[in-house]
Amino acid sequence: MNMNSLPLPRLERVARGNLIFHTDRALLEATGIHAGFLERTGGMSEGAFASLNLATTVGDDPAVVSANRALVAKELTGDGAFPFVVPRQVHETTLVEIDDASPSALEAARQAAEAGADGILVHTAGVGALLNFADCVPIIIASPDKSFAVVHAGWRGVYAQIAPLAIERLSARGVPASELNVYIGAYIHAECFEVSDEVHRQFCEKFGEGCAADESHIDLGWVLRNDLARVGVAQERIADLDVCTVCDQKHFFSFRGADGVCGRHGAVAFRKA
Repeated sequence: MNMNSLPLPRLERVARGNLIFHTDRALLEATGIHAGFLERTGGMSEGAFASLNLATTVGDDPAVVSANRALVAKELTGDGAFPFVVPRQVHETTLVEIDDASPSALEAARQAAEAGADGILVHTAGVGALLNFADCVPIIIASPDKSFAVVHAGWRGVYAQIAPLAIERLSARGVPASELNVYIGAYIHAECFEVSDEVHRQFCEKFGEGCAADESHIDLGWVLRNDLARVGVAQERIADLDVCTVCDQKHFFSFRGADGVCGRHGAVAFRKA
């Protein structure tokens, strides 16, 4: 491992105020990248959205969601002094890249993200990315050059291979995929991910029978790990929280588990300098 390599990834469950992050403290020490997956607790939302709902699109009070996001910013860095880019997630493969933290560049990035995107790639200090989840796969990718990506991969995104696309975009800047760290948060696991016959057939035709847990369930994690290996990500550089959102609704939101009415937990990353 050369002197510029990242430490091998690991996820630790860390309390910051009332919030719970699953984060890599060694990554922060090596690069200054604050990155983590949030649990659903510690926020101000109520009812089906209790309590750290970070999405404005699910019927929660927008003022409360804003307060929840501000709380995340404060607890993540200690002072909350950074702007988020939060995309309108559309289950496609559009990635917004940010190279400049100036107000004009930030506004342009926000407009592009609001037009529809499922991944934010950040190559500069001073800008954070926040994406929201409730069964879809949260992915954070970190590079030794201090760039990072936060990616939303529902089954459509996994099928369309958004994660390998993000890897290829980061690698295009001169860092081989084998040197990138990949972190996978909580998502719906194979035992709970029942799909239609058509979706099952499409996955098996594209990725092989290994992606099928049985005749009606698909293993998104299997597909994702194989796709990451295909584009050169080293197995030892993948840290998977290995939690099913449907099975652990105490700590994470689940769209399926809540019959479609719930909040969204977050994946977030930011670098101060």
